[in-house]
Amino acid sequence: MKIGVDVGGSHIGIGLVNESGNIIQKAEKFLEDKTDIKEIIEEFIAENVMQMSLVNNVERIGIAIPGTVSENRIIKAVNLGIENYDLGSRLKEILHMEVKLKNDAKCAALAEQKYGELAPYQNSIFLCIGTGVGGAVIFNGKLLEPKGVPGFEFSHTIIQKNGTLCNCGKRGCFETYASIKRFKEKISKEYNLNSIDGEVIRDFIIKNENDPRLKYMIRNYVEDLSIGISNIINIFEPEAICIGGSFAEYEKILYNPLKQTLLNGNLLFNRRDDIIIKHAKLKNDAGIIGATLIE
Repeated sequence: MKIGVDVGGSHIGIGLVNESGNIIQKAEKFLEDKTDIKEIIEEFIAENVMQMSLVNNVERIGIAIPGTVSENRIIKAVNLGIENYDLGSRLKEILHMEVKLKNDAKCAALAEQKYGELAPYQNSIFLCIGTGVGGAVIFNGKLLEPKGVPGFEFSHTIIQKNGTLCNCGKRGCFETYASIKRFKEKISKEYNLNSIDGEVIRDFIIKNENDPRLKYMIRNYVEDLSIGISNIINIFEPEAICIGGSFAEYEKILYNPLKQTLLNGNLLFNRRDDIIIKHAKLKNDAGIIGATLIE
């Protein structure tokens, strides 16, 4: 048995995963208050790993992190406000188990490649669109990684010169225009909804689908998202793209407009008759399952 941990920008999930990639026990926590975030992460992981290990032979722990990871250290996780945090060593001291860390989008890509929608393809892209935007590249059947840091930070490529300030300190990052969190925040603010709950925003959009302002905001979001994705397609020319994260909650609203904008807009260098865009089969469990596949 292995334990996978998915530390997100607003949520932690921990799962006991068997050899077939199935989660047989799970614990979750929402990160509403990020004060003392390091202590919260450590305590929640340690407590649940010890509980899951009581009656199971756990080989090791893998942790998916939303940011830059190097040598089992969190170098930077901007959506958690964490820098230079040796989480791997801390947990190894507490739990006396092998602990491996990797970027969360890379973990989710590994899971979708082995057990999910990317299994049939040798060359593909995985995008996790939620609190932020994470990405990974599968090339010739393997996760493409540079030395040192995980790389492929699609989220922090610039799509708007001198644009909106990003949490990373730069302006105009893809993430500031394409994350579902920002999408929800803009609609909530424009219509005084006093909530960015996914279900609240989705229901509001469905009930007001003919509202001109709302249609304009959705079109703008799709255009920004398409610019970022088209840049990735132009570089890697993937066979398929798999999208995970809370983007899936808006499939009926965003999927077709996104695909049509990519196909019919003047964005792709090599025009296509079709683009294969899949929704993550493993959904929010992809990070947990993928964390157990870290080598």
